[in-house]
Amino acid sequence: MHWLRATVTAIVAFAISGVAIPASADPHCKAIDRDSGVCVIIAQDPGSTAEPGPDRSASGTGGRSEAPAKPARRSGNGSACTWEPQGSITIHLDEAGGPVPCTSEYGVWSERWNCYLSEATPQPPTGAPEWEGHEQGDGAIYECRIPSGGLQGGVWLAAPPDAADVGPSPGEVAQIAVERMNLRAVEIGMSPDPDGPGVVALPTWLWVQDPGEQTFGPITRTASAGSVTVSATARVERIVWDMGDGTQVVCTGPGTPYESRFGRDASPDCGHTYTRESGFQPGQRYTVTATSEWVVDWEGAGQSGSLDVDDLSRSVQVSIGEAQVLVN
Repeated sequence: MHWLRATVTAIVAFAISGVAIPASADPHCKAIDRDSGVCVIIAQDPGSTAEPGPDRSASGTGGRSEAPAKPARRSGNGSACTWEPQGSITIHLDEAGGPVPCTSEYGVWSERWNCYLSEATPQPPTGAPEWEGHEQGDGAIYECRIPSGGLQGGVWLAAPPDAADVGPSPGEVAQIAVERMNLRAVEIGMSPDPDGPGVVALPTWLWVQDPGEQTFGPITRTASAGSVTVSATARVERIVWDMGDGTQVVCTGPGTPYESRFGRDASPDCGHTYTRESGFQPGQRYTVTATSEWVVDWEGAGQSGSLDVDDLSRSVQVSIGEAQVLVN
């Protein structure tokens, strides 16, 4: 009499009857269809820059073998120097006030004089009004030019202007605001639980255990330095999950926590399906690492921009066993 005896190499916390198990797992295959056992290959037209769509038959999540590069969001620190046009100055129609470079071909920007300063050559003769009663050699006369290069006049200074005197840029002040956020790596939520074993070909769910201000955002802080006040808001743009088996899953949200009522369904938004057991790994476990990639948008001093901050990571280890069915 033929009879069926199921021997499971890993102790599992859920039933596995009725699950299609591949006859053999190719270690070079990154994703296997749960229903057919066929290796799934995602192809992309080399002439297109669009990302391939989610392949839920492969992983239930749209996970890729390698995560695309982190989007570059830095837009610069802005300028610490600001021009405020005066009504008494003739200005070209295409000119307007706002941020200007702190140094240019016209000299060093002066917030006090609202213009670029450069030493006049030649110097005006002794007794000229610009000297304000000072003698030749006692300081110098500097030309004062608006951003378009128009000459506004001359001013006497005892020492040359220094670009370092303008203070920090808004982007640099935004960095101070970020330091006050005390951002942290996420706590990993995972099913199967890292403390218990999982099974090849059954969906693994991934989520953020504590999606709060400091672990996922958005979080806003304000900082001031000199005359510059900046408000910065940070948020996680995406989480890259390195599954330890050569694949990475990119999730733009915190994921969905697993509940027993979901049974053997795949995660609707963030998960993975292992195609090989973890016995060949060091410690016989896969190391799963969640890396949260933050982006910061800032606004202040009449300017706005964005900047990147350091990625934050946390890791856990999970044991994945292979289900074997023996027929006698």
